[in-house]
Amino acid sequence: MKVIEKEKLVIRDSFILPFAGGEIWCTELDSLSIYTDVVKNKFLNDMDTIRKPSSPAAIGINLTNTLIDTDIADLIIKELNSIKRPIRVAIIGINIKGKMKFNFELKKQEGFFVYKYFTDPEKAKEWLILNNQ
Repeated sequence: MKVIEKEKLVIRDSFILPFAGGEIWCTELDSLSIYTDVVKNKFLNDMDTIRKPSSPAAIGINLTNTLIDTDIADLIIKELNSIKRPIRVAIIGINIKGKMKFNFELKKQEGFFVYKYFTDPEKAKEWLILNNQ
């Protein structure tokens, strides 16, 4: 992973993406490199929107080129488990080490959401919307 100077990080806004008659909440945590404090703050801010009953139940979390440590995996899983309605989560762009950390944390905490890993955002969108109709 390429390390970017913290001052040069581009923190993209998360957004709702209309797709195939549904909506996906896209959490943009990509290219945040090794700065876990930035990832945590951004994700917690996004959770304020994701928790709203009117927010989409399909959630894409883009983590491409972002370090996934145990604390990040734990935070994401705990926060998603706090949602009191059924959700589907596409985790996009994490490497094998990141998947191992997520899987380890999911075994420690029972996950109450459906999830799948993707490298291709288009396939993630299809799984979130088309496979859920």
